[in-house]
Amino acid sequence: MHRCKLMLAGMLLAISSHAPADDKNDLPVNKVKGPLSVMVLGSGGPVATPSGRAGAGYLIFTDGKPRVLMDLGGGTYKSLAESGASIHDMEYILLTHLHADHTGDLTPVVKTIYFHNNRAGTSRNNPINIYGPKANGVTFPGTTITQYPATSEYANDHYAMPMGTERYLNLFARAITENKSSFAYKAYDLNSRVPGAVMETVFSTDDGLVVKAIAVDHGPVPAVAFRIEYKGYSVVYSGDTGSRGPNMVTISQDADLLIYDTAIMADEPANPVFHVLHTEPARIGEVALAANAKAVVLSHITPVTEPRLKEVQNIIRSTGYTGKIKTAKDLKVYNLGGDD
Repeated sequence: MHRCKLMLAGMLLAISSHAPADDKNDLPVNKVKGPLSVMVLGSGGPVATPSGRAGAGYLIFTDGKPRVLMDLGGGTYKSLAESGASIHDMEYILLTHLHADHTGDLTPVVKTIYFHNNRAGTSRNNPINIYGPKANGVTFPGTTITQYPATSEYANDHYAMPMGTERYLNLFARAITENKSSFAYKAYDLNSRVPGAVMETVFSTDDGLVVKAIAVDHGPVPAVAFRIEYKGYSVVYSGDTGSRGPNMVTISQDADLLIYDTAIMADEPANPVFHVLHTEPARIGEVALAANAKAVVLSHITPVTEPRLKEVQNIIRSTGYTGKIKTAKDLKVYNLGGDD
């Protein structure tokens, strides 16, 4: 009997020694270092798959502080929770376009900003600034109804009083902070007309954070790509874009990190419409080479590309691109100006 007890104790000790450690130092946010960092909140595409990738989303840090959210597809809310980051001071949200796999968790994350505010014991009255594309005038066939609203219309339909579907947030923000906070947002529409588009400065801050944008081809969908600059480092995010036009080369010049739509293969146009809307691997290489990008991150990964990522890398290499090629993974952190 005594021997059995010893064996059982040994087994329990062995099991406990291999159990995951409840260690806050293991949180992804603690891997952020250096002037400019990117945390992947979602590296997947529009299809839920067993690999568990969330929809598109990224969190940008400057000097270790979370500053900008880029896209908030479904599942990014959970990634944010697992990251350990507090976004109570978050002011800037960038939306490349208004497809659900890029915006699905917008409201849960906006609401989280106020919960994080509550936990931090602070009040908040400064607005959340939401930037995204203008409507481009494309209508449903045979109608005068535009296929996609402007970002300002999209935000107002959610949050504005008195008709926004989530107008309750105007009361909620005050209620959870004992009337010390008010819900405030501002929405801005960026050029979405691709022909002749030039890179525009979206905003800049006193401490040197600069965000730029340019319209990109996503078929009938108004879409933009973003460029983040801080202390001599830069991150470019394509959002979803087709293979046509020079605009991705324009915005990607000398980027330290180029995050690219990796949804399709040239030899597998399973859906012709989907194929037109996204970038073939060879074009990723051509853009990265022409722009002199230091590193490419493959993201917006789909069931088409996930089993062929090594092949995607080889195709990019075949264009002559010699920089780093990385595959995005949810909660991965890329540090620029610090150890990666």
